[in-house]
Amino acid sequence: MSNEKKKSSATPLVIIGIVLVIAVIGVALLYNSSKPATNTNQAAANTRRQNTTVPANVPPGAALGVNVIGPSTAVVTIEEFADFQCPACAATHPVMKDLQKMYAGNRNIRFIFRQFPLPIHDKSWEAAVAVEAAGMQGSQKYWAMMDQMFTNQTQWSSSPNYREIWKQYAEKIGLDTQKFLDDMSAGMTRTRVDEDIKRARAIGVSSTPSIYLNGRLIPPTDVNVSTMKRLIDSEIESALNSSSNANASGAAGNQQGQPSEVNK
Repeated sequence: MSNEKKKSSATPLVIIGIVLVIAVIGVALLYNSSKPATNTNQAAANTRRQNTTVPANVPPGAALGVNVIGPSTAVVTIEEFADFQCPACAATHPVMKDLQKMYAGNRNIRFIFRQFPLPIHDKSWEAAVAVEAAGMQGSQKYWAMMDQMFTNQTQWSSSPNYREIWKQYAEKIGLDTQKFLDDMSAGMTRTRVDEDIKRARAIGVSSTPSIYLNGRLIPPTDVNVSTMKRLIDSEIESALNSSSNANASGAAGNQQGQPSEVNK
């Protein structure tokens, strides 16, 4: 009988304890659901929202010249932002070279290269300056030095004597090495790098490589020869069709404005 009384007297306490536990869990869930997303999640969300298109009125970057392959009248522009010390950029480099060869002589497309050395890479800014210095001796030298930087990235990026290695690259591609070294210290080459950085930051570029097709960011998963070719060809076809339709409309309008033979 005494055991039954003890059980009955303990029952309310157990119920109260269960209610308290449920209440605590409910408050915790409510608090967590009302909390804003963590900085990491918010940063990821921001990254997904930015960089999809090039905004209007952003800084132009370094003056176009040696860093361009293709005519200014091209209907398709591929603009690449890259870092010479970035492994992903080195992996993408052969893709871009293949595309440039594939469309060599095609007046409908041009390729623009932009410098965007990331602060996490200790030699990338100097590497960008070195490529610009090579460009002071012509467009071919610019692209040739770029090729040396990407192809041999693991060699120079891990060496304390990287400047000497770059000098060897300069000799290999036929540069005037003394002019190359002088231009690396010149304000013009450094300014070109900084101008490209300003453009990249204004666009919202936050990683490399970032490649834009007519101002629209190409997803990293699409940066391969077959997909890029499909996107480029589609863009060229669309642009040429629009131009043809506009010309046809203009011609029709002109014909309507002409007097008929009867009224002459």
